[in-house]
Amino acid sequence: MRGRLLVVGCLLLIGTGLDVTPAFGRHENLSALLPGNPLEGSRLFTGKGCLRCHAVHGVGGTSGPDLGRGMLNRPLLEIAGVMWNHSPGMEHLFQEERVTRPKFEPPEMASLLAFLYYLGSFDPPGDVAAGARLFRDKGCRTCHSLGGQGGSVGPPLDRYSHYAAPLALTTALWNRGRIMAGRMEEMRVSRATFEGNDIPNLLAFIRSTDGGTEHVYAAPGNPKRGEDLFTKKRCVECHSIRGHGGSIGPDLGIKLKGSLTQITGAMWNHAPYMWVKMAERGMAVPSLDMVEMGDLIAYLYFFQFIDPPGDARRGRAVYEEKQCGLCHGSAKAGQLVAPPLAGVVAKLPTPLEIITQMWNHAGRMEERMTEVNVAWPLLKGGEMADLIAYLLRDQGGVSRPANPKGSAPKRDRGQPAR
Repeated sequence: MRGRLLVVGCLLLIGTGLDVTPAFGRHENLSALLPGNPLEGSRLFTGKGCLRCHAVHGVGGTSGPDLGRGMLNRPLLEIAGVMWNHSPGMEHLFQEERVTRPKFEPPEMASLLAFLYYLGSFDPPGDVAAGARLFRDKGCRTCHSLGGQGGSVGPPLDRYSHYAAPLALTTALWNRGRIMAGRMEEMRVSRATFEGNDIPNLLAFIRSTDGGTEHVYAAPGNPKRGEDLFTKKRCVECHSIRGHGGSIGPDLGIKLKGSLTQITGAMWNHAPYMWVKMAERGMAVPSLDMVEMGDLIAYLYFFQFIDPPGDARRGRAVYEEKQCGLCHGSAKAGQLVAPPLAGVVAKLPTPLEIITQMWNHAGRMEERMTEVNVAWPLLKGGEMADLIAYLLRDQGGVSRPANPKGSAPKRDRGQPAR
């Protein structure tokens, strides 16, 4: 019940929204896609009626899938691709229930997509039994007690059992990491590393020892504040973000993947190497309070929200394969069903404006395609980014990349975005 109440509270939360600037492609505009509050889009999710059909962790409608189960844990334009692929089905539901298709402005679309992406940041509930094994096998009980059993070298971990989020524990692990490493070396205890669901499982075990009913909840991290902290705490001197920043550590805009707790696990695992490099540069290990830790991790998580660069050449192939020209061809062909894209895209100079218009007009588009017996085109993997890159380059739009510059992992184009 507490989980459901928390979700309802999140859905009603109102934040500061997104200040979207014209282009995705330039590094200086990366921050334009960072929400001040990643739950701001929940206001739109409820206000636009999405909750009528979709649930979030069991709260909401059942006509569509539960969007809190990580299915939209993918970049912005790929989320837009999923919405596009399912648009005909949604339109039929709108008509059956006599509901008007919700319309969006580009900043609203950005805020909604950021919210849907953020829903994938949370791990499933941890396994208490697996956490108990970790507590034993990772050597935690050598120094720490829990439920009155264990070592006394470090503080008892019972104090963290009433926190519903891992921020308190992960903040303490970061701030006391060097002290802990020194004591573990003295005691010849191997330093544990965390992978996969280790941290959620460990936290589930720690919480299982709490006999109380009161839990402390943390506000969602603020990625925009996290961006400022990344510079203020001098992280940018060692780490780059898609080619901009230091080169001592990995490029976090490309290498860093996973949920919020998996990111904290990566910080813990690589801390000894970071301490050495900071010492070489005469830098003190930056301390973080719980709010700062939440902001910084939220910022790191949102790197994955930025799509890999679209390829205009592949986009042209997508345009031809999906037969977009049958409806949006040249007016000279005399068979025009929809406006020529050259004129449309010239008025929509950014990817965000294009996907917003695609959503707003999808109902009418589906109706006209049915009239001329054209199948609804499904977009696979990164095809939305490629198609938009082509439209912006060759169909009258401003020549701008669909995404930030920099290399990116190869995408799987074998399956439709679902």
